[in-house]
Amino acid sequence: MISRVLNFYFPEQFLFYRVSKLEEEIFLGFDFFASIVPEFEFPFPRVGRKGFERYLAVNKALLTCFKRGYPDLKNPQARIAWFLYEGLGHLFLEKSDHRRYWVQVTGEDYFETLDSDNDLIWSARKGVRAGDLVFVYRTAPRSAITDVFEVTNDSYFEPWEKWDGFWMEMSRLCRIKDIPFAGLKNDGVLGVWGAVRKRFHGIVIESVPPSIYNGLLEKIPKDLRTQHDLEPEPTAGEGLSGRFAIEADFADQVIEPLLRQWGFRFEREYRCQFFAGSQTIHGRVDFFISDDRGPITLFENKRKILDEKALSLAVDQGKSYALMLGLPSFVVASPEGLWIYSLSRNRTKLEKHISTDDLKTEDGQIRSTLLSLRTS
Repeated sequence: MISRVLNFYFPEQFLFYRVSKLEEEIFLGFDFFASIVPEFEFPFPRVGRKGFERYLAVNKALLTCFKRGYPDLKNPQARIAWFLYEGLGHLFLEKSDHRRYWVQVTGEDYFETLDSDNDLIWSARKGVRAGDLVFVYRTAPRSAITDVFEVTNDSYFEPWEKWDGFWMEMSRLCRIKDIPFAGLKNDGVLGVWGAVRKRFHGIVIESVPPSIYNGLLEKIPKDLRTQHDLEPEPTAGEGLSGRFAIEADFADQVIEPLLRQWGFRFEREYRCQFFAGSQTIHGRVDFFISDDRGPITLFENKRKILDEKALSLAVDQGKSYALMLGLPSFVVASPEGLWIYSLSRNRTKLEKHISTDDLKTEDGQIRSTLLSLRTS
């Protein structure tokens, strides 16, 4: 807000910089280009809502860079905004490789707009992609899921717009017979859904876990599902498979509590640089684990691992990071389980596998295994 006021009164000196969910991607971009644009080498990973001094540093760097590159450009605000949010924001956004599902909560004031056309522009979230499905929940007096839309374009960011700034284009796939709140609440699967437990309060748009999506499909008549190719999401049928909409939810609810229980220190989304000749490679490790004695291991998290092919890809990714960081082990983690691998030179060995079903009764064997691999 302060930057917007400064930009209004002093547009030649101050840019409007909107703190958003794209800050992580924007600063990954700054890191990437810092070797050729030294002004982009910042000692902090984001501006943040209370980071006025950090904003001033970013403002100075961007103005310096763009005045050097475009000396005749009188007002660089629009071009810099595009560079930040459409350029860096999209270039460094980790895009989903699968269809995702969302619930959009709409109040009575917007019912008429929702019914005005089958093709709509609506508020969105970072990471919404073309082909995703959106279930619309209408609040009181309707209090029901009433429509299914398909997203037709990846979500985009408008820094000057309301809500969180993200918008999407979506097309109505079908209207469905109301799935009332009472029916959701009393269902054995849907009743434990976080959105239902919150009675949809405080939600604008939220991702839907695969198991919940499958439960919603069961409420839709079979002929309608067939007509619109609404197929259930595969799950493993064991562990916590299908319980999490995104990888970050799994990390929040399972991995972080586990690491705290073990007494390890951890850095999430650990940013690292590797050098291959004259080339600098930037990477992000899901969890970098250490204690008072130093580094221990890393976690490579996945939203789901349902077969050997998916596991092999995750192992290769974890192995490459572990080799570059000089770690003796790495862990592949997903809602289906944890796989602990030792690493000696370029060879890996599966030391232990445990289902997430067994994590609560696990008596510290994983912790002991990881510590022993460091000293072996």
